[in-house]
Amino acid sequence: MKYIVWNNKGGVGKTFITFMLASQYAINNPEQDVIVADLCPQANVSEILLGGNGKGEENLQKCYDNQRTIASYIKARYDRSRFGNLGDEVSYFVKVSDYNQEMPPNIYLLPGDMDLDICSTIINYLAQAPEKGAWIKSRRFLVDLISPFIAGGKNRKKVYFFDCNPSFANYTEMAVIAADRIIVPCTADAASIRGIHNLFRMIYGVRIGQEFPDDSIFDTFCSKIKESGLSSPKVHLFIQNKSRVLDKSATKAFDAHIQEIRDIATELKKDYPEFFTNNNELVVNVKDGNTLASIINHTGLPLSKVQQKRYTVYDKVTQANQSQIKPLLEDINLCVNLL
Repeated sequence: MKYIVWNNKGGVGKTFITFMLASQYAINNPEQDVIVADLCPQANVSEILLGGNGKGEENLQKCYDNQRTIASYIKARYDRSRFGNLGDEVSYFVKVSDYNQEMPPNIYLLPGDMDLDICSTIINYLAQAPEKGAWIKSRRFLVDLISPFIAGGKNRKKVYFFDCNPSFANYTEMAVIAADRIIVPCTADAASIRGIHNLFRMIYGVRIGQEFPDDSIFDTFCSKIKESGLSSPKVHLFIQNKSRVLDKSATKAFDAHIQEIRDIATELKKDYPEFFTNNNELVVNVKDGNTLASIINHTGLPLSKVQQKRYTVYDKVTQANQSQIKPLLEDINLCVNLL
């Protein structure tokens, strides 16, 4: 199964959720392989997986130097085989535990790359080639890249997580085309709700209570997908990230936005069931990580390995408490069990 973690809104915790779900899924399912593809130029999930701030940055640089990143692959396709596999796709993945021993041995990474935005010009250039089907071929690079992946043996089940930045860039389109399911992180604010609306417009061509006449005039991602005969991934889960630890501390506005997200998700599934999976638990809350997020980002530790003790983060002492760890881990395990 292939999951894209995306919302057309920044700051909703896409990268943190991707890391938490992928690492905990790998820990809970040692008999399966977990593959994270980093489709974000900032490469934050790569840095966390490879050891966190400092160490992870150094290890990510090694991936750059060895040309084992998503951008390296796109450049190689442009140079060597624009519309066909290279034959060495598996070499672009790294085994995370080789770099970060705190991570389970069954998780692999296609590292992100700051050159991904530069590669977007390559993707657009190839999409305009006179060859028939050039657009869809240019957007299937990620499909081509992950298809031959056989780490751990052909008989082992594989689960993929694609981390993307908020924009609907062509490399985000690659992730959408490669995915089977969408996980939508969101926060209790109006901008996050607008992001959900935009997601449905761009991927499915629909939005509650509104028509978009321009969509019938101009080519859109949705129209291109339909012309290519492809199916879009289905929405599987809305994760209300950074929810308050104590419900009584939430403001009225915060509560109102949480309820509005639930209402939107419910209404969309009722009106457009074909865009959703059969997951009964459509919207889940994930507690605010508070200081845990900074500890995890800095150390590259999976949440289940974070202990109740003091950690030094950028020369500052930060305390991790079970009152934070336990509820967050429970929420993450709930999400993992719904995958």
